[in-house]
Formats: sequence, structure tokens, C-alpha cells
Amino acid sequence: MIKNISISNYALIDKTEIALEPGLTVITGETGAGKSILLGAIGLTLGQRADASAIMDKGRKCVVEIEYEVGGYGLREWFEENDLDYADCVIVRREVTAEGKSRGFINDTPVNNKVLKEFGGFMVDIHSQHQSLLLGKPGFQADILDAFCGNDSLLLEYGKLYASYRKGVSSLEALKKRLEEAEKEEEYLRFRFNQLEEARLQVGEKEELERELDVLTHAESIKSVLGGMSWQLREEEHSVMGVLKGIVHGLEGISGFLPEAGEYLGRLESVAIELNDLADEAERKGESVEYDAGRIEAINARLNVLYDLLYKYKVDSVEDLVKLRDSLGGQLRHIEGAGGEVEEMERKLEQMAAQLKELALQIHEARVGMEGKLCEEMKRLLTGLGIRHAEFVVRVVPLEQFTPTGCDEVEFLFSANKNQQPGEIAKVASGGEISRVMLALKYVLSGKRQLPTIVFDEIDTGLSGEVAHRMAQMMKEMAERMQVISISHLPQIAAAGNCHFKVYKEDNPEMTVSRICKLSRESRIREIAGMMSGEKISTAALQAAENLLGLR
Repeated sequence: MIKNISISNYALIDKTEIALEPGLTVITGETGAGKSILLGAIGLTLGQRADASAIMDKGRKCVVEIEYEVGGYGLREWFEENDLDYADCVIVRREVTAEGKSRGFINDTPVNNKVLKEFGGFMVDIHSQHQSLLLGKPGFQADILDAFCGNDSLLLEYGKLYASYRKGVSSLEALKKRLEEAEKEEEYLRFRFNQLEEARLQVGEKEELERELDVLTHAESIKSVLGGMSWQLREEEHSVMGVLKGIVHGLEGISGFLPEAGEYLGRLESVAIELNDLADEAERKGESVEYDAGRIEAINARLNVLYDLLYKYKVDSVEDLVKLRDSLGGQLRHIEGAGGEVEEMERKLEQMAAQLKELALQIHEARVGMEGKLCEEMKRLLTGLGIRHAEFVVRVVPLEQFTPTGCDEVEFLFSANKNQQPGEIAKVASGGEISRVMLALKYVLSGKRQLPTIVFDEIDTGLSGEVAHRMAQMMKEMAERMQVISISHLPQIAAAGNCHFKVYKEDNPEMTVSRICKLSRESRIREIAGMMSGEKISTAALQAAENLLGLR
């Protein structure tokens, strides 16, 4: 509920603050006094468009602030989703500069208009003759009927399943689209994969073949160098081994009187062994290398295959080709397995659809079972509101497809005149009749579900007498379950409120401003008397006002 409204520098309002109470609050005042300005200011905090022309003093910003009591509305999760700190007391503020720039805040945290509108939708419902929720909200009729039926828990279960179902359908459609696109490329993917697979790629193969080719193409040089090396080490007349033998012989001759000679001999023997082994290896390697034209041709052919693949796929190594081959294989396996994935998703969706149908059937049966009672209740209420020949029909039409609220199209039909076929409310009802239908629907809804603060903006225009009394009584009964604010010209409704404010204009030396004040008991009597008799308040009007207020 709204606890407090603070308005600064908006239209004709310089500065005002209103403390509201639970129950029915009535706001009265002469035409043009500024009642619509008050609604415009409230609308700013609900995310409505900011207009710089509405600022009174262009030298300072306009600020509208509303304090709400939100405990019991179940909004904690919404606050968390929007990164807002939750508290039972919430202050919403909207600031507008003379340039038309605006900022919104919830508990001093900046928010955009979308968040303001969402929060406002939870907390305030403004209704006037020119604003019909029947026309403005898709599914409003179904929502009324479901509240009357007590379908809330069923709809909650259905809604969760429906959201999962729609998400699954979207995922399936996306998978099928990807599969369709992949299947178009499958032939090309398979060609590339087969080409790489048939190449029998091995990491490091190219480098190994290139080394082998170098050896084969230089076989004669290798044999010559290695053969000469072995011969010069030990076969040639003045070979290295022969020279070493002479040195060894000399050292043996002096070893008896030179101790170091023994050490030199040992080291030379090690060198001789190493050189002998080196000569053996060079001889074997030289003998193993043979020029082989066939092998060279085979290596060149294999390398050409690898070079061509590297060039074609624009990669630097055989390792990259192997990775590409494996990636292509994975894509092909995914395409081959996607058919099974599609079938599995379709199977799950069929199961969910069966569950949805069962829940939708329960919702449908509840709606059909209660539509007659809602029609009777609405006819009773509308008759009391002065539409003597009112007919109200609830039409529940089964649909083939799922909707967010079941498998029905719910529509309210109405006629105000005798022997008139009921039709769509927007087409057959006048503004005043729509307002009374809306009041009756809200009255029904308030008995079934917790509603936000509702503001009735002069929906009583053109009414009087017993109908006005009945409308006042309905608002009073609604106010026992929710906060109701009624801007009214009717004394009957003004007298029904447990709190009464008056909007009036005041002329200052510089300008005319709008004021709003809470009326005392005496002021209230005079205000209601004035609403009945006009500017000159008679004793009879004062007595009638006291009667309306139950003071006599």
C-alpha cells in the first residue's frame, strides 16, 4: 500500500506531502483544482514519460517520491532479480530536470523506466473511464475468471511447465536448424575428412622423410666421406692409429724413469679405443648408405601429398592437419548423432505436452464449472450499479494450441439493454458502463486475491442516487481487503471514505498553485455539503452531509 506521497515542483504543485492510510481514501475538489495533476505525479513514479513542460520552476528539478509498504506482496525474489535491496518499506523517487532528463530510484538505487513500470504494476492500478484494463491487458478476462475459480495453484504449476516446454521447443527448433545447415555441409565435410583420413597422417612423419631424403640424395658424398674417414683412421700407411702406436711405443720406453708417462699411456689407450670404435661406425654407416632411386621417388611422392594438404588447408604442420581431421570427424559424428538427439528431445516434449494437456484440461473444467456463477455475480453487481437489464456472459473457447494460461480463449460479453445480444465490451459498452463493469470485476477479484492499491479516477461521472450509494458501498467493502483511492465528485463516495483529502487552488502574488489538505470532521461536513448544494451551503445540505457520514 501507499504510505506517503511527496511532490515538489510539479505543474501547479509547489510542494506537498500526503500521508495515506489503509482503507478507502477519497480525494475531492472542484474541476481544474489539480486532482489530475496529483495522478500525473504518481504516474511519474510508475515509469510514465517525463515532460519538462510540467515543471513549475525551471530553476530547480521536479521530485516525486512515494513510500510503499510491500510486506506480504511476495516481492523479495523480484528485488533480488533486479539487484535491489529488499525491505518491507520501499521508497520510489523520480527526478525530472528542466531539460526533460529524468532519473528513477528505488530505495536510492538508480533504476530504469522498465523497472519502475514493473514495480508500479505490482503496487498501483490506476483506473479511469478512459482506461480499460479489459482492453489494455491481454489475458485479463482469463485472469479474473481464474481468480474466481481458485485456479492460482494450478496455473502456477502449468506456467512453470509451459515455460520449460517453450524453452524445449525453442531448443529443438534451434537444433533442427543447426542440423539442417550441417547436413547441407555434410558432403563437403565428409570429403575433407576422408581426404585427411586416407592420408594416414602421422605427427613427425614429414620431418623424418625430409631427413631420409637428404641422406639418399647425398649418398655418394656420404659414402666417400665416411669411407675416407675409416681408412685414414686405421688403414692408411700413416693412419691416425699408426701414429698413435708410435707414440705409445715411445712412452713405454720412458715410463721407467718418467712417472707421468704411465698416465699418458692410459689416456692414449682410451683415445685409441674411441677412435677404433669411431672408425667401425663410420665404416658400417658408409656401407649402409646406398643410392636408391625408387625409395627417393616414393619419399618425394609422400612428401608431395603432405605438402599439398598443408597448402590446401592453409596450416603449418602435419600436427595441425591431424587436429583438423579429428575436428571434422567430431562434426560428422555430431551430425550422425543429432538425429538421435532430436528424437530424444521430441520424446521429452511429447511427455511434457501430455502433462500440459492434463493440467490445461483441469483449468478448463474449473473455468467452465464456475463461469455461470461469475455471470450471476456480475449481473447482480451491475444491476446494483444501475444497469438494470445487464447481461454478462463468460465465453470459454477451447484452443488447439497451448498458451501461457492454458488452452482456452476467455472472453467477457456484455449488454446493457433489454433484448440486446451480448457483445465485446469495448464495442457495445459506453465509458460509464465500462467503468462500472471494471468496478464490479475488481470487486470480485478483491475477494479472491491480494491486489495492489487501486486508484479510481472519477469513474462515478454521471451517477447519482442509489447507484452512487451502491458504488460507494462496493468501494468501502473492497477497502477492507486492499487500499482504495477514489477521486470523486459524488458526495456518497466522499462520505464513504475513512480518510478525505481536498484539492484546491490558491492564488499567490506570483502565481496560482494547487494545494491538498486532509479534512477534519467539520471541514469534511462542509465539503460534502458543498458537493450537494453548490457554493452556497444550506443548513439542509449540512444535515444531509452529516447523515451521509453517519453523524446523525
